[in-house]
Amino acid sequence: MSLPFYHYLHLIGLILVFIGFGGLFSSEGAKKAMMWHGIGLVISIVSGFGMLAKLGIMGTMPVWAWIKIGLWLVLGFLPVLAKRRVIAAPLVVLIAAIVGATLAFIGYTYKTGFSLGS
Repeated sequence: MSLPFYHYLHLIGLILVFIGFGGLFSSEGAKKAMMWHGIGLVISIVSGFGMLAKLGIMGTMPVWAWIKIGLWLVLGFLPVLAKRRVIAAPLVVLIAAIVGATLAFIGYTYKTGFSLGS
């Protein structure tokens, strides 16, 4: 599969993750939204590793890739904190937005050899 395919799949996965965060505000659809959150997490991690493999940097992953994996874990764990009422749902969504923006910044700043414009 091509690098752009993995890139778009990665973005679709992240959209699903944030659909799940939007479901935190819904009392009726929260369970289904969390299902989409989990599916999005799986799609994003698999496609992320696919991109690393395509770029040839899977063996010696750079620091920015490890940071993205750590932030991916944060995105995965935030709904648990909201469900257990450790952090209020609106604050969880704010934290998720900040983490998501950080992930996007890292992804676009430290990419190697791939651009949507080329």
